[in-house]
Amino acid sequence: MNKDYNPPTTSSPSKLGAPEIKKIIPYDDPFLFVDGVEEIGENFIIGHKQTKPEDYFFKGHFVDFPIMPGVLVVEAIAQLSSILLRRKIGKDHQKKHILAYQVKNASFYKPIFPGDKIILKAKVLNIIDEKISKILGSALVGNEPKCEVRFICAIIDKKEFEEKYRSK
Repeated sequence: MNKDYNPPTTSSPSKLGAPEIKKIIPYDDPFLFVDGVEEIGENFIIGHKQTKPEDYFFKGHFVDFPIMPGVLVVEAIAQLSSILLRRKIGKDHQKKHILAYQVKNASFYKPIFPGDKIILKAKVLNIIDEKISKILGSALVGNEPKCEVRFICAIIDKKEFEEKYRSK
């Protein structure tokens, strides 16, 4: 776990719940993996996902020993990151898609179980030409690290992307 990733605590808290999050990012149940945002700074964000025993992904992963799929933990971190990136883009963020481009590294330390409250953290390491963003993210339960991921997002024009791929 990257020990030097501790967001500053001096910025003012910004609370968002699921209804506000759904207005910012293009996700909805059952594929929304961020329940709330506790804090947003210039280059970091902290949020959470409260898992429930009845969550659909626990039913088959794994049978008789349910754990949250690692790819969904990474997805939760990516969704949280997109909230921060859209804030950084500003008022025109709805004209953009933020797409996964490359997962550079993902480490999974311990499983996440039904009922765990996952603390999600993400930090924008840099943005290149307003088109590529490098992100460092982590997931914890309590103070226990569960996952760390480094990935790249592409920030692209929504209209151009949809015109290019709509007929495929």
